[in-house]
Amino acid sequence: MGNIDVKNLIVEFDIFNADNEVVSKKRVIDDISFSVNEGDFVCIIGKNGSGKSTLAKCLNGLIIPTGGDVLIYGMNTKNEEQLIDIRKNIGMAFQNPDNQIVASIVEEDVAFGMENLGFSPEEMDKRIDESLKILGIQELRFAQTSKISGGQKQKVSLAGILCMKSKILVLDEPTSMIDKNGRLDLLNKVYELNKKEKITVILISHYIEEISFADRVIVMNQGKIILDDTPKNVVLKDELLNNAGIELPYITRMAKELKSFGKKLNGNEFSVEELCQFLK
Repeated sequence: MGNIDVKNLIVEFDIFNADNEVVSKKRVIDDISFSVNEGDFVCIIGKNGSGKSTLAKCLNGLIIPTGGDVLIYGMNTKNEEQLIDIRKNIGMAFQNPDNQIVASIVEEDVAFGMENLGFSPEEMDKRIDESLKILGIQELRFAQTSKISGGQKQKVSLAGILCMKSKILVLDEPTSMIDKNGRLDLLNKVYELNKKEKITVILISHYIEEISFADRVIVMNQGKIILDDTPKNVVLKDELLNNAGIELPYITRMAKELKSFGKKLNGNEFSVEELCQFLK
């Protein structure tokens, strides 16, 4: 048993007609199972509509399964009495930070979760300072949340989660409003937290380049898991990824082209540095 256990998970949503009557059901997650161990960095990828964001919301009980179970440290999300303890262990950042920001000043927003749990002002001040420094946004501490960019809001939301020192981070497309350089910077910081603090990370993404940070990749398509492997092995499955609407990273595509011309490459290189090393 891992610290996250998903067992035969099924999620169905009601489909309504114009008279607000349920006429059918849509299966969004179709009987999937997997476990995640403490300290793992898992990236879940898939195109829009693959079920990955629904899965993320199942992990902390925002969505209760139609069938199957989600267990966090043995606690079942179906058990309402255990939901508070489950959510103490899981920090979740949503794709749209406006759904998560509740205060008008950054400092107050970052402190929100701690205030609800009765932290002392001294401890809150210390943790706010630490989390803003980790994300490189100390200068935003007293800024108005309504006047910062979408990318900055995503970092503020993440800062609030880091303050809670959750054992598990579930990040639902946390870089969707950030430019490429900013994405890499943020994910490097998350990677450092994972390795240094042994925080379990579940990263939901549609940027396949981001799988390079993970130890393991789960690929979803039409509510099912179609691949579960290391990043290096996943990018070798061209046909399966193409059928799921996922395009390989540019550098990996280039490596495969060069390999077809007889270059001694593996065809699963991710970075310019890695590609150059092999070409030398």
